[in-house]
Amino acid sequence: MTTRLSAMSTRELYVVGDRLDRDSLWLTFLDSFPAGTNRRFRERSEYDCSTCRGFIKNVGTVVEIHDGQVRTVWSGVSASDPVFSVVAAAMDEFVRTLPLTGIFRTAEAQYGAKTTRTLRDGQVEVWHHLHGRVDKRHRTRDAGAARGDFDAAVQVLERGLAELAPQALDTVADLIDGNALYRGTEHRRAVAEFRSLQNRWAQAVDRRAFVFANATSPAARFRNTVIGTLVQDLSAGVGLEQAVRSFEAKVAPQNYKRPTALITPAMVRAAMRTIDDLGIEESLQRRFARLSDVSVTNVLWVDNDIQPRMKDGLEGLLMRAATTRPSGAGPRDGKPEEIPVVAFLKDVLPGAASIDLWVANSHEPHFVSLTTGRHPDAPRLFTWDNDFAWSYGGNVTDSIKERVKRAGGNVTGKLRVSLSWFNHDDLDLHVFEPNGDHIWYQEKRNKLDVDMNAGGAFSREPVENVTWTGIVPDGEYRIEVNQYNKRESTDAGFVIETESNGKIEHYRYDRAVGHKETVEVGRMTVTGEVITAFRPGKDMQAGSVGRDLWGITTEQFVPVSTVMYSPNYFDGNEVGNRHYFFMLKGCVNDQPTRGIYNEFLRGDLQPHRKVFEVLGDRTKCEPTPDQLSGLGFSSTVRDSVLAKVTMTGGRRRLMSIQF
Repeated sequence: MTTRLSAMSTRELYVVGDRLDRDSLWLTFLDSFPAGTNRRFRERSEYDCSTCRGFIKNVGTVVEIHDGQVRTVWSGVSASDPVFSVVAAAMDEFVRTLPLTGIFRTAEAQYGAKTTRTLRDGQVEVWHHLHGRVDKRHRTRDAGAARGDFDAAVQVLERGLAELAPQALDTVADLIDGNALYRGTEHRRAVAEFRSLQNRWAQAVDRRAFVFANATSPAARFRNTVIGTLVQDLSAGVGLEQAVRSFEAKVAPQNYKRPTALITPAMVRAAMRTIDDLGIEESLQRRFARLSDVSVTNVLWVDNDIQPRMKDGLEGLLMRAATTRPSGAGPRDGKPEEIPVVAFLKDVLPGAASIDLWVANSHEPHFVSLTTGRHPDAPRLFTWDNDFAWSYGGNVTDSIKERVKRAGGNVTGKLRVSLSWFNHDDLDLHVFEPNGDHIWYQEKRNKLDVDMNAGGAFSREPVENVTWTGIVPDGEYRIEVNQYNKRESTDAGFVIETESNGKIEHYRYDRAVGHKETVEVGRMTVTGEVITAFRPGKDMQAGSVGRDLWGITTEQFVPVSTVMYSPNYFDGNEVGNRHYFFMLKGCVNDQPTRGIYNEFLRGDLQPHRKVFEVLGDRTKCEPTPDQLSGLGFSSTVRDSVLAKVTMTGGRRRLMSIQF
């Protein structure tokens, strides 16, 4: 029991039941001993002592929440004497029947006593008892106030999760995205975090346990925030205009005038009249595009294994074979040759037999899907003369830098060192400056600003962050990672991200870090506030850890199925900015995706932009396995991608395509 309580005490603890239940727990303890094993000693039974009774009544109802399940202080307790294993099992069964009632806070450091001694007939008798020490994180001078604050947070979160309608949250998110709320962008993150919390709560096996485990999260008190009151009003059936006016009365100055109108029923009716008059209702039904939808005349290159499946595939295949020409010379030193995308399309693609693209984690905002209409003969919606469109998956961006920003860390300093890992372990980042100063969670020195999974709610996307905003001393910095508390064996390893002078580099550790183990990440040399050298430690490797995304794994080469322009450049169209799409084999967008964007709409639909914004969000394309998805790059944004090209003669070329 001492060992179990000590292990649990490093995490957040809760209590179940009430005072009467604690009395019943004590009786359960006494009654659970098998017949004949709790003999009468003097006036009372052998295990009926005030020391053990105090321990059981104060600590016996303590529980933890692990992976959404309640586990008691008796869970998994066993002893060499089978009698006590029977008792622990009975106690565990009883405690698991009691409801969660609060957080565990106490002013006491110790419950019970390891031993006590009595004197009988001149002989000293030693008695052993249930006992355990409580970690300082659970101790406070005013335990009642701490429990009261937690109870209030639970009530607010529980009411918010149950009462705030998902549709109302979506409406507020749409208003923010449409810039229709005064200073609405300030609340975008809060709305998204609460919506995510509500989705996970709806799927939780034990919703009460979920509420307790998340009651200390920033999103817990969303219902009582100013943006939360707007969601409350909409959930209660208050009209959109009235609810927004009430919100703006709380946050906007008296002379504020909304720059854009809200979507009203009258606007919807007007838009529907236009849709009916133009006969484009069927055009609003969108889906992911397939290979068979796209003519080979609208692609720049297609893999030979894929081409016969495309529209006009056989004829296009023969025509392409008739016009194939050899490629130019490639690099001799094995380094990537830099080539502008226009030259790549003109001089390399015609002679390419296969193309593999290096998909880096940094390319996540470039993931793109091609969409089209469900009804091929329906009128066109867009300013170009076909029914294809595209949708970037920028919402999947999840770089370490983005994680740090979401966690409230500073990513704008002169020098940054960030740690990222992938499970509930409590890893700690340690940085030793050239003068010997040690930056860690006990000595943050105004540089360490994020320390996750140390307590409270645990994350599977944790980070720690050290940023220098002032003077960055020259010299050698030593970086270490310590496993303060190992909680899991899955998703082991970690990644270190460094940034200086706009350059970001990654170093990864692919092994599990043992309990209390310290890993030397490396030694970093800084000159003139810029990282000039980095010597990785043992078992550290340069580069990021690959992530599973859209059916492929990043940080490796992925085969390309076809290369094409964006649909606004199909069939001789030249409307707006050109994009270059590299569709990848096995790349499948697994999220519902917008098929309509206002910037694509033809001119006669522009007066109804607000309504079409809502329509685009409500008529998303549902995921399908045979879609066209991959990486896209805009002609207006400087970027690059590494390609491994095998020419028709078997020669291989490594190229850095420049956009």
